[in-house]
Amino acid sequence: MDYLHLVANLNGKAIRLPFMLTPANASIRDIPENHLLILDTGADSTALTKEFLKRSGYGNYQRSGSKKSTATGEIKLLTCEINGLTLANQFCFKKMHVDVLENWKAHTVVGVIGMDILSQMTFVLSHKHEKFMLTNQDIPDLSRFFA
Repeated sequence: MDYLHLVANLNGKAIRLPFMLTPANASIRDIPENHLLILDTGADSTALTKEFLKRSGYGNYQRSGSKKSTATGEIKLLTCEINGLTLANQFCFKKMHVDVLENWKAHTVVGVIGMDILSQMTFVLSHKHEKFMLTNQDIPDLSRFFA
């Protein structure tokens, strides 16, 4: 395969991918590093913690006009426009809106990758092989499995 892709071991854990957030402005040089996002196919939108966004220079949050279904019920989340992010050092996404997670206790995992990003990609999960693959390319061979 000649795809730009990532293959990760599952090891029976949630799929965690490294990412880099584009800072709010060019003067911010000390961007937090070594943080992870969890893959969440049940999330409509990508979400980052309020604390992580603040450290990256973001602070303009707005309350969403509509309620979103979460594991704790329907709520109106804060949203924030970011300048972009790079997932797994390979996949770049430009300016976008993310949900803002408040009162998130984790220090390394600072959010979730939602279907707003995942729907632009192809991913394959195999528990038998204990592997996860993510690519920004179409995989023609997959179509025969879903036809």
